[in-house]
Amino acid sequence: MLKLVMLAVIAGCYVGFGFSITLLIGGNIGMDILQQRPGLFNLVLGYPTAFTFIFICGGELFSSNCAYMATAWWEGRATALDCIRLWVTSWVGNFVGTATFVALMVVSGAFDGRDAYTIFLGTRKAHHSFGGCFVLGVLCNWLVCIASWQANAARDMTGKFFAICLPVSAFVMLGCEHVVADMYLLPLAIALGHPSLTAYDLAVGTLLPTTLGNWFGGAVCVATVYALAYGTPNKTVTEWAARKGTSASPARGPTNGDDFAPQLGA
Repeated sequence: MLKLVMLAVIAGCYVGFGFSITLLIGGNIGMDILQQRPGLFNLVLGYPTAFTFIFICGGELFSSNCAYMATAWWEGRATALDCIRLWVTSWVGNFVGTATFVALMVVSGAFDGRDAYTIFLGTRKAHHSFGGCFVLGVLCNWLVCIASWQANAARDMTGKFFAICLPVSAFVMLGCEHVVADMYLLPLAIALGHPSLTAYDLAVGTLLPTTLGNWFGGAVCVATVYALAYGTPNKTVTEWAARKGTSASPARGPTNGDDFAPQLGA
């Protein structure tokens, strides 16, 4: 359990590193451009860095654990209680990590005079509807868990980097919502003096629907789909269908060509 907690906390810190690159470097390229095309700089900055750290150096991310544990449940390797315990622990650990990194950034003064884009992006993210935030969370973690799948399949660091970079850049450019990134951005925006963001906006307006959406994207759109395609559920359904097909077929005795004579017009 201690290992899980520490890796969850450090994963939150890695997300803070990556998002800080986005906010401090990309966000200061030019607000006039970024307000119209906020995904442009995210293609090359920020998020791929965070996820590369997590996958290469080790970290427990709530979003990817949604797929891992759902897969383990489908394969009978984990109970529902095991899944819930790991999801809750990694979520809380990620929050502790991002909160720690928010404190470090504020104390360091890294955002002094460079907080305009953080405030702007915080405003954008806090004004999604509950349903819209849920769907954006689904799409986000669908892509994140594809990145996890691909990174685990890659055999070297170069392969892992490209496996991570493409799906993660895609979700950022699409404007999807990742709960651990939101754990960092919105508290940071509040700490930097955002004029209207509240704890309610953070907890109920953003983190709750994004968490549910991320869970659905990982546990259903990735883990369940591939379990039904390749895993034990596929084998179970296939064997059941075969048994039903066999029992539904009427018993027949030996036949010869004369049986088909009427159909053949003989």
